[in-house]
Amino acid sequence: MLNDEDEEHSLLNDGAGIGVLIHDSSRDATKASGSVVLTSMSMTSPTSQVKTPTRKISDNDDEGDKQAAKHQLSILEMFGLSVYWFGWSAMMGPMLLSVIPTQIGLIVGKDRRGSALGDVLIWGSLVAVISAPVSGSLSDSSTHRWGKRSPFIATGISIASLSLVMMIVAQSSKSLSFYKFAFLLLSVANNVAMAPYTALVPDLVPTNQRGTASAWLGVMAFLGTFAGGVVNYLFGRHLAVCILILGLLHAATGLVTIRLCKERPLVRARCSSTVCGRLCSLVRPLTHHDFRVMWIARFLMQMGILTVQEYMSYFMDDVIKDFHLFGHKVADSAQQAVSVFMLPVLIASLGSAFIAGTYADRTGKRKMIVYVSGAIMMASCLLLSVTPKGMFGLTLIGAFIFGSGYGAFSVIEWAMATDLLPNPDDFAKDMGVWSLAMTLPQVFSGNLAGFVMKYCKKIFPGSHIEFSAIFLSAMLFLAVGTIYVKKIQSVN
Repeated sequence: MLNDEDEEHSLLNDGAGIGVLIHDSSRDATKASGSVVLTSMSMTSPTSQVKTPTRKISDNDDEGDKQAAKHQLSILEMFGLSVYWFGWSAMMGPMLLSVIPTQIGLIVGKDRRGSALGDVLIWGSLVAVISAPVSGSLSDSSTHRWGKRSPFIATGISIASLSLVMMIVAQSSKSLSFYKFAFLLLSVANNVAMAPYTALVPDLVPTNQRGTASAWLGVMAFLGTFAGGVVNYLFGRHLAVCILILGLLHAATGLVTIRLCKERPLVRARCSSTVCGRLCSLVRPLTHHDFRVMWIARFLMQMGILTVQEYMSYFMDDVIKDFHLFGHKVADSAQQAVSVFMLPVLIASLGSAFIAGTYADRTGKRKMIVYVSGAIMMASCLLLSVTPKGMFGLTLIGAFIFGSGYGAFSVIEWAMATDLLPNPDDFAKDMGVWSLAMTLPQVFSGNLAGFVMKYCKKIFPGSHIEFSAIFLSAMLFLAVGTIYVKKIQSVN
């Protein structure tokens, strides 16, 4: 049986960088996701808030005491809880889709940018193997006066701000080694902040408001991605300015979350374990069959998603080139074209998330949604692989199709993952382990795509067949990941 702590919904973007809506497995969460902000506002109000209990919650308290100590969150508190996801999505969406590929191209040149992008992404992915679950585990037992999660969020924000400045310096000095180090710091910052942040919902939100919280988080993720795309569209030609604006958004929203989310610090930490015990606890979730199967399936799906995402900027630059739509020029550069590409992805994702959530609520058939959404994303990859030069409109159709599958998949796979978490007392640590399924693919997808690009250019120079091969390889990963979900036993 799963208790209230298991039925959680939160948000997380992969080292790949597109924000997603996480849908609760309960009926309330599904309805809240569909009605978005209006439902959130109708379910909570400042007058419904009750006085917060003054006693502190110890990790030894039972679940009933913890739940009783949680007060009903007001609209302002819901905003504070979710606004950091707006800032994080606004920063990482453009960074992974456009800014980082563009900076690497400026540092190493057009001929080497594919393989160099893969090398850079490896650094961040490898460090995520340790930083995500470790920061989550440490926050689960933190006794800091700010609370369990806020110190880690603040630390992550500080490191991220520093790393963004370093990336600007690395670009201006054309130092790939320094750029790799800066990106490594950015990856550390993301994992230090995000693994504890995902645990704020079970920490602070009562069960009867978790559907409302899911709606707020989902809206903030999509709005943040859209806002980041607008910044990239307007300032993409001035990368330093673009990065600084995105960094300020990220830092400001994080500080708002820390200020408005009133955590109750632990009276005392759990009994400390040995180093060996902590290391074993990091891999313990993967010993559970269904969680392990879902982790592998998510890893494979993320391989496909990242393969499309990371090389879209180069695809726009080398293949599409002409960014006219219905006779009107909508972008002056590949960076702007990627921002335009994201708009139909976001619109389709919102619609498919609502439809998938409603269907799951009525039928309970989550696996079917994964099968259908995976097939839709595969169809998008196939379309992109045969898109002729200059057909920007056809690329946008492919974006809409991809978003239709991605939104539905994001809703269901997170609901399935949170239901399958083995230990609610280690939520942040286990979510850190889960997040590796979204960051580790960067180690392999970038290098694989870079190798394919380099090999195809050598065999078929000037044909741009390398992008067709990249999109078809993404389709293969999506197919295997979708089919592998069938092995999960405890989900319909």
